[in-house]
Amino acid sequence: MYYYGITPNQLIQAMKGELEAIEYYERLIKMAPNREEANIIRAFYEDEKKHYNNFRRLYMMMTGRPPIIPPVNKPKIKSYLQGIEQAILDELKAYEFYRDIYLSNINPYVRNTFFEAFTDENEHAAHLNYLYTKNKCK
Repeated sequence: MYYYGITPNQLIQAMKGELEAIEYYERLIKMAPNREEANIIRAFYEDEKKHYNNFRRLYMMMTGRPPIIPPVNKPKIKSYLQGIEQAILDELKAYEFYRDIYLSNINPYVRNTFFEAFTDENEHAAHLNYLYTKNKCK
């Protein structure tokens, strides 16, 4: 068997996190105060779908079967600003998880998949900080 250096459970956890982020950003887009901010968040939404598909592809390569993902909780967002704040924390948590997998892995395909994901998550956190500051200072 080919060595992937990651467990199927880690990929399930990553895919569930991406599905939660997709749901979260879908809701946050609707709460955005203007088109510019909605478009920024929509880009994150598209990235999360890409990550999910990349992780799903890797899971199927490893196991030969489609993943069974636990149910995703519907996001509860009290306000747009609170939603942005929570998204920053969630992105940084995902960044750390993906970075650790990347750093502990020698498989080039796995490393490339997680490198793309953790750099995107870091970029999302930076843009979300911009949105948070912009809206907090109003």
